[in-house]
Amino acid sequence: MLKYVLFILYVSVSDVRCFLPNCIRENQYKFYSFPVEGCSDYLKDLCTPVESGRFEVIGQPKIVKIKMTSVLPTCAFYGIDSLQHIYGVKSNIKVLAKGSFVNLPNLKSIILSYNQITEIRELIFKNVSTEKLDLSWNNIFSVDPDAFKEVHNLKELDLSRNSLLTVPVNHLSRSISTLNLAYNQLTRIAINSLKFTNLTSVDLSNNKIENIAISFFYPIEMFDLTNNQLYDIDYVEITSVNRFRIGLNNFRRTPQYLENINANNIGIYPNPWSCEALPDLWRSITSLKYNIETTGTASDTMEICTNITTVSVQRGGPKSCTSDHQCPTSKTCKVGQCLDPCSYFCHRSSVCKTKNHQFTCTCPKGTKSDPMDLTGSCKKVECYVGSHCSRDKVCIQNRCAKIAATSTTPRPSTTTETNIPESEDIKPWWFEDIPSESPGGLMKQLPPVPHYAPIPLIPVPLD
Repeated sequence: MLKYVLFILYVSVSDVRCFLPNCIRENQYKFYSFPVEGCSDYLKDLCTPVESGRFEVIGQPKIVKIKMTSVLPTCAFYGIDSLQHIYGVKSNIKVLAKGSFVNLPNLKSIILSYNQITEIRELIFKNVSTEKLDLSWNNIFSVDPDAFKEVHNLKELDLSRNSLLTVPVNHLSRSISTLNLAYNQLTRIAINSLKFTNLTSVDLSNNKIENIAISFFYPIEMFDLTNNQLYDIDYVEITSVNRFRIGLNNFRRTPQYLENINANNIGIYPNPWSCEALPDLWRSITSLKYNIETTGTASDTMEICTNITTVSVQRGGPKSCTSDHQCPTSKTCKVGQCLDPCSYFCHRSSVCKTKNHQFTCTCPKGTKSDPMDLTGSCKKVECYVGSHCSRDKVCIQNRCAKIAATSTTPRPSTTTETNIPESEDIKPWWFEDIPSESPGGLMKQLPPVPHYAPIPLIPVPLD
């Protein structure tokens, strides 16, 4: 009896792993029907509505446009060897069934943006070749590690503007050159070029990333970490990168491993850099021959910090003041000098008021100041952070917008762990993805493991 049960289990598992959809015509007509249009190569704007599975009525279509349907069924495009483009934008698609894409050897693109897809499960693709896969602007929160296993020749993968908490990056196709994961909910990610051969552009901007580890042993074009929650970089080693961006994060001090980035152009603004740290940061960037991507914020920050430093260096002789009370009421004592705060500490776009040695910098009506901007410059935006909006709204792309209430997981305690035995061999969270035996051999002393439990890089498949 036990052997019989084990045999049944084995057959069941084998059936799942060796999934072969039954794509005969009778099933396509009866079970797999959905609204669609077929277009020839020369009549892209004159597409013909056809019954799914009967594309032969218009010859050999090269473009298929998906009409309104909640489920993209199994064998949706089976038998159309001529097909080059699948277009399903704003088609109300919610579910991609197993075997939705089967035996499509000549595809160039699959575009399914602006739908309501929530998961990318395994076995959706079966022997599919496509250069571009666009799944942006959906509600995807989970991607199976083997989801794209049978997608061949993939160059561009766009999963931006979804709800991803984690992505199985190191399980993606080795042929990918452009990876867009912007505007998701990622908090931690490690990327190792040993898993790829052509990846040269990575966009991780506008997530919630607090921990990042990067390893590229060939030149890349762009790595974008703009608008995340980074205080530092856990580990980075890049042979060469044309553009590396870390603006709109929480950096106050020079990032560790800065010398390992090897950037032609580096974007470091805006960040809440302290004036004490900036001279060392600029000196390091200059010695490394990195070009800073300049913005109005960058030049303004340099100007303010340079003004303060210049006064400090040029004051000479005895200090003219040691406390505010030795200065006129409209000035404050800084670096041993009585300074006008409106000239040195308030941005020229703000309204400065002084009284009894104290000063305030406020933005004119209709403008806001980004808390991450050291200069305090005022710009005509509705918001930068949630506190700029009413309690029932949040700040999204500088606009106050209402969203449905969602439950949040309490943030782990920030109390440093003190009861770990000193003899225990502690490895950083990214060690499995970027081990010490990396080809570059530049691995430095491993930083301490984060005090909170690591967030898994690979989601657990849901049956």
